[in-house]
Amino acid sequence: MDLFRYGRRMMGCIICGLLLTGCSGRLPENYKTSDVDVHIYPDYANVTMPYNISPMNFIVQEKGKACVLKIEDEKHETIVVSADADKKLTIPLGKWQKMLADNKGKELTFTVFVQQDSGEWIAYKSFTNKVSNEAIDPYITYRLIEPSYMSTGIIGLYQLDLRTDEQTCIISNHRKKKEVNPSREQCCVNCHTNQRNNPQNTSFYYRGQGGGLILTYEGKTYKVNTKTGDMYAGTVYTSWHPDLPFIAFSTNIIRQSFPDAGAEKVYAYDFRGDLVLYDIKKNEITNILKTWDKMESFPYWSPDGKMLYYCSSDSLMRDPSDLQRMKYDLKRIPFDAKTKSWGEPEMVYQASKQNMSATHPRTSPNGKYMVFTLGEYSSNAYTQRVADLYIMNLATNEVRRMDEINSPESDCYHSWSTDGHWMMFVTRRDDANYGRPYFTYIDDNGVGSKPFALPHTDPNHDLELMESYNAPEFSMAPVAKTRADYEDVIFNSEEIKATFGSEMTSLDSVDASTGASRLVRPY
Repeated sequence: MDLFRYGRRMMGCIICGLLLTGCSGRLPENYKTSDVDVHIYPDYANVTMPYNISPMNFIVQEKGKACVLKIEDEKHETIVVSADADKKLTIPLGKWQKMLADNKGKELTFTVFVQQDSGEWIAYKSFTNKVSNEAIDPYITYRLIEPSYMSTGIIGLYQLDLRTDEQTCIISNHRKKKEVNPSREQCCVNCHTNQRNNPQNTSFYYRGQGGGLILTYEGKTYKVNTKTGDMYAGTVYTSWHPDLPFIAFSTNIIRQSFPDAGAEKVYAYDFRGDLVLYDIKKNEITNILKTWDKMESFPYWSPDGKMLYYCSSDSLMRDPSDLQRMKYDLKRIPFDAKTKSWGEPEMVYQASKQNMSATHPRTSPNGKYMVFTLGEYSSNAYTQRVADLYIMNLATNEVRRMDEINSPESDCYHSWSTDGHWMMFVTRRDDANYGRPYFTYIDDNGVGSKPFALPHTDPNHDLELMESYNAPEFSMAPVAKTRADYEDVIFNSEEIKATFGSEMTSLDSVDASTGASRLVRPY
């Protein structure tokens, strides 16, 4: 599959190269003007763009045998490109980059001309895009996963340069053995994240034979077994402390349910959930919250590292039929870095009172806002069509649904760019099935601009992609290690077993039916 992806991308580059050789066009001398908005895919009309984004190539969806695009700035400098019957408009990278760099904080006007079968040209109503003064983090990392949701499929972690649309494989479960009859290793790669969008300190899981937490810290990469002490499961959802060598994890038992009716195809849910802290330098796991009467998940640090946000449910899972009554609230717990101790949990947003479930809290880098996902139940709302993004003003506790960026389909998996003005999220708005990254500019009042899709050299790329983008994260730089480096650690190095620094739970205090501790453990 890696060879297939490589070949597909190379073919795309060849095709795009051919397109670029003929992309410069001339404006029609005679045409009729129209006050009708032009239909294009992706919809890049009337959006705010970062000045360092790759060309926003698009397909004109109007009938005709050719088209021309004119992009004009306030000084009347122009870029003109043309396309034949496929109507794929491909903007030259160099010209695009220069125009955006020259027009920070200004507007660009886009006009599309379409030649009718009769030979007549029509100029559709122009649209205007603003170029932001703020750059977007230049890289994103994400998981590509097939819709089977099984570890037997092709699953990989990838990095994409937002400035050039160049994709690199970080690690994949498609690895050929050295036997005479090669076969694919069956495993999963997931839960990738880094410290303050800096890939010098990063982690992901390689789940399968020889796997573990693959941790890169201060230039070295380790394979760590984080299941230790009396933990009933390994670590899952991950949040790096913004400055210190600490990682907050949830430890979960995760199940999936595949309904035989309804729009949703799969439900993922937690059967157990607690929070732990990993001290990287001490190689030590300690409990943050270990409870029998609650389930915790999705930790996320405040930008100053003094609070840990998370979602928490008072409902316990004993049977899959309990799923729809699983309602999560958002809470936070104070952290004292000097003593590595925790305060009392505080309620932040009680979604359960509205018979809803809140999950995936992400505070903005300036600490002013928190964006989260609200669904009907469970901590994995991304599987629900009703999932929407909400924003809380942390100074006033005011909460509102982000109607300016939500869609009728699932909107979730949001991530903040370093300066806090750009937010990325995954949405299924294109076809109701596959998750695609979209971007929005968040202003100083916490209001988002019209979202736009991830630009590609071939604007059909994501329409033809039979995989979902899963949990994308921003990054300020490319990954520090190569795929070969990671594979060497995974398959050739010994794992490091984490130690356990909390009090052990005796066996007679564990509920045999649920596996949960009957006692609330001390923080």
